[in-house]
Amino acid sequence: MKMKSSFFTFIVLALSVMIIGCKKKKKEEVERIIPVEVYVAAPDSISSYIKLTGGIEAQNDAFVYSKTSEKLTSVNVKPGDRVKAGQILAVQYNKAALQGKLLAEASLKSAKIQLQSKQDDFNRMKNLLAKNAISKQQYDLAKSQYDVAQVALEQAAAAMEQADVQYENTILRAPFDGRVGMVYFEVNEMVAAGQQVIKIVNANTVKAKLRVPAVDIQKISVGQHVKASFPSLPDTQFIGTVEKIDEAVDPLTRTLEIEVRLNNQNNLLKSGFFGEFLVQTDRRTASVVVSEMTVMTQTSIATDEKGIQTEKHDYYIYTVNKGRALKKSIAPGLFSDGFMELAQGANFGDSIIVAGQNILKDGDSVRVVSKAGR
Repeated sequence: MKMKSSFFTFIVLALSVMIIGCKKKKKEEVERIIPVEVYVAAPDSISSYIKLTGGIEAQNDAFVYSKTSEKLTSVNVKPGDRVKAGQILAVQYNKAALQGKLLAEASLKSAKIQLQSKQDDFNRMKNLLAKNAISKQQYDLAKSQYDVAQVALEQAAAAMEQADVQYENTILRAPFDGRVGMVYFEVNEMVAAGQQVIKIVNANTVKAKLRVPAVDIQKISVGQHVKASFPSLPDTQFIGTVEKIDEAVDPLTRTLEIEVRLNNQNNLLKSGFFGEFLVQTDRRTASVVVSEMTVMTQTSIATDEKGIQTEKHDYYIYTVNKGRALKKSIAPGLFSDGFMELAQGANFGDSIIVAGQNILKDGDSVRVVSKAGR
């Protein structure tokens, strides 16, 4: 009997030890501490963009045309040369025009001398008439000669202007500062009036004409910030603005054309480059911004009164609060380049878990091993 009692006591003790051991094991599992990396939320900015593609061209492209039919006697530039506004680029044969200009200058000079002489005579006659020293007929003759001299001067000035234009028409000048893009004729070649002789490009600013889909039209306005990148220049980003917006939508493509201008002071961009343009449509400052990977998503099915089911996406993050993971529901704001604005649910100063959150549950013990950027 005593033996049975001892055996029973042993069994009870063994079971007690097993139960206590299981409880300890479960407690150890619950109390496991998960290492995490956090970002301490601070005021940040984020922008949203519309992505467009297109080619660029120089802001100012102009052809210098011949204005007279004569051969070229000189070409002073070659492709790639920098030129200033008004600089002489080429000259056509102009000896006849120069002679006409010299004759017109001489005629104008003679007309000025004649006018001065007739004016002096007229003033003298006017004084003599006031003293009754001459007849009215003599005064009228002097006035008539003075009037004729004035008309002669006007005619000489007009002839001079015409001769000057004819001479200037043989000289081809740069219409603005820029670079020579093309030279289409060589010295001694005959050039007809109205021919393209030289192309000038102002490459300090380039433009791109882009097509905006109808769904994004309301997001576009003049002055918006634009970032552009080109496969030909993979490590360089260019900044510009929206300068013009068409008034009407293309009825065939249902798109709206806009013009974007980019600064090209270093002359890296060339006409014809094709690239990607990010037109900024919204910008938020003083916001909490994190990587999209930081935010967790939970999908649920909601059923309305009519039995129609719709998917509902709930977004949440984990923060560290007194050594434990705290689950927080958030409302997303802007999305851009893999980042997300937390419009609601997060505050500046929150220690947002950015690594390790995928294995967490609300209330888990955590240990911050490092702090990182957003």
